[in-house]
Amino acid sequence: MKFPLRLTALLLFFAITSHAQITRDETVFITKSLPEGEKPLKEKPFFGQFSISIPLRGNPYREQNISYIDEDQNGVNDHEEDKYSALDYVLPDGLAVNAGYGVHLKKWLGVSANTGIEFSGGSKLVVAPVYGSVLFIPQLWEDTNICLQYGYGYAFALGRGDLGGTYQKYRIGAIKDNEVSLYVEANLYAFPLHEYDRTGTICVGVAFLDFL
Repeated sequence: MKFPLRLTALLLFFAITSHAQITRDETVFITKSLPEGEKPLKEKPFFGQFSISIPLRGNPYREQNISYIDEDQNGVNDHEEDKYSALDYVLPDGLAVNAGYGVHLKKWLGVSANTGIEFSGGSKLVVAPVYGSVLFIPQLWEDTNICLQYGYGYAFALGRGDLGGTYQKYRIGAIKDNEVSLYVEANLYAFPLHEYDRTGTICVGVAFLDFL
């Protein structure tokens, strides 16, 4: 009686181990591959940028417009009672729009061709610059980085005959996720205007970058 039981147990053991072996041998690993002849997508080395900035000028009426609170009730504007605001020092003085397109290296160094329209109300000047620029974005942090740009070219003074001259742009700002930048810039025009041999603007603005 024991012999048939042992034989049955032995057959059952071989059946189980054989099934496990078959199951293991039939394990299939599914991997994803590109169709034959198709290459993986590469990052394109092009980028575009668009910026809007506001030229600033000193407020010539600052002393007249300063508001104060007569805290000690003496009827005199004591110096420590002056209440200043940003507009007491500078005023918006126009509008500038620039756009460019170029090539970049890993989103930290770029070269582009640019043009735009820059209007300065105080000088009654409209300028159309055409210039090349170098953009430098050192990847110091993960999200927000410094953005530096230098531009050099030629500026045409619109509506003033053949008036024009060398154009330079200096820009420094902070850029978020390599997409949006807040900056301060100086634009220099190497042509005479009124009693000055050359003129320029200091601006604050926002730029939008698109790395393709």
